[in-house]
Amino acid sequence: MVKILQVTGYKKSGKTTTMNTIIRLLKSKGLKVAVIKHHGDKGVQDIDIPKRRDHITYMDNGADESIVQGHQYIHKLLKFADEEAVNSLEHIIAHEVTTNPDVILIEGFKYATYDKIVLFNNDDDKKELMNLSNIQLMLDTSEEHNRSNEILEAFINKWVDDTRETI
Repeated sequence: MVKILQVTGYKKSGKTTTMNTIIRLLKSKGLKVAVIKHHGDKGVQDIDIPKRRDHITYMDNGADESIVQGHQYIHKLLKFADEEAVNSLEHIIAHEVTTNPDVILIEGFKYATYDKIVLFNNDDDKKELMNLSNIQLMLDTSEEHNRSNEILEAFINKWVDDTRETI
């Protein structure tokens, strides 16, 4: 059974930090994790891959596979292979995720319909993001909200144990 979970929110809402926390939690449970990230920078012709980019940190934190989509490119990081690139999230899930993961984590792709954690750090963003589909958790990542890791860990433990398949 493959489970899919999205983490979404606006820029600088804590998506990468949250994704890395979730990866570590899932790996501590012995689960195989693939990651797909939407590269939302506008006007960028190329996807660069310096060591500090998000999709590299996912691999450093234990992900078995990390995929970044932006414009007409897909950058795929595997420990053993790479594949042809296509833009559709459904195609990426069906054809590019090749590690037989237990969980696929998706950063971005706000309008996809998978289970979703929505991050926000102000009321205006919260109001706009509340209309997304299949929200399982709304998480305030503002500095004055200091329980987000505790809430996130409790949610992930419950979500992983939920036996319904999300793909």
